[in-house]
Amino acid sequence: MRASGDYFVTVIVDTRSDKIIGSATLVLEHKFIHGCSVRGRLEDVVVDDTYRGKQLGKLIVVTVSLLAQRLGCYKMSLDCKDKLIPFYKSIGYVLEPGNSNTMNIRYEQPSAAVSANHTSGSEPTLPIDPS
Repeated sequence: MRASGDYFVTVIVDTRSDKIIGSATLVLEHKFIHGCSVRGRLEDVVVDDTYRGKQLGKLIVVTVSLLAQRLGCYKMSLDCKDKLIPFYKSIGYVLEPGNSNTMNIRYEQPSAAVSANHTSGSEPTLPIDPS
């Protein structure tokens, strides 16, 4: 995983070929209307065609979603094609009313310790099964 401020790129690498076979990007947005709380945006989710059907898309989306929660995001949003709505619903994302293919997953408000420095001792969890 590489990070640059509010931009995190997560990759899956086939270590046998040293080839990147999947990736996703998390962009953190500070929302003034929510008291400068942080919203995560899931972007650029892709899995190499030859590796599809192996749950790698689910793995990378769940990983990035957990990262967003760990970083104190109050929600994670994404835009997707019609055919991908069932996939994201299966992971816990919900269609946003009035925005055709915008989907969200909301997190419980993180404690100040988790938001500030991630040292609270309790791990945040998503309401999804990552298996």
